[in-house]
Amino acid sequence: MSDELQQRLDVLLYRLRTAYDGIGHSSGRPYVYFVYPPEQERAIQRLVDEQLRSDSDLTFHHLDLLPLTMQSLAGQEERRQQLLTDPLKTSSVTEAIMRLWARAVSRNITSRLEAPQPQGRHPVVALRGLAALHPLGNPTTLMEFLAEHEPRHPGTHTIVPIVLLIPGTRPPQTSRRYLFLGQERLRLDFYRGEEM
Repeated sequence: MSDELQQRLDVLLYRLRTAYDGIGHSSGRPYVYFVYPPEQERAIQRLVDEQLRSDSDLTFHHLDLLPLTMQSLAGQEERRQQLLTDPLKTSSVTEAIMRLWARAVSRNITSRLEAPQPQGRHPVVALRGLAALHPLGNPTTLMEFLAEHEPRHPGTHTIVPIVLLIPGTRPPQTSRRYLFLGQERLRLDFYRGEEM
């Protein structure tokens, strides 16, 4: 694990603890994009498990997209494959699947937030397993669709910060841009939010 990734994770935690209510004010959405090299997947997951843990100030809700995406399409694999190989329907089917996944993420987050929360703690959602979106989608598209059903804290009605752990790279001398899974052909802009 590089020192730079550790430092960025430290900055993320500091920002969540000291500026929780300010996250997303300048960008319009409380999304925090944490891009890391895909080859560091296991190390990042271990570090996230160790450091993004609930404490007296923050309550972390970790959501892995791999099982969620698989469950949402369970039993429909053959039909999905047929639709995706039809060139006339590919883009509309891809968009429909991404919307389905965004609704599943939103429902999952909402159910976690509706569960009894420790008093005085600020909830934070951490999305991992975002590689599961490929090849049908990407984190930017997911967040665009998620914004349509943005989760809110049931007690305060405030929008809850969402940390996206994105396997990819950040091109040098660019801002608000990343290469999903480190692939040049998947060069994307962040959908609002902040980058760490």
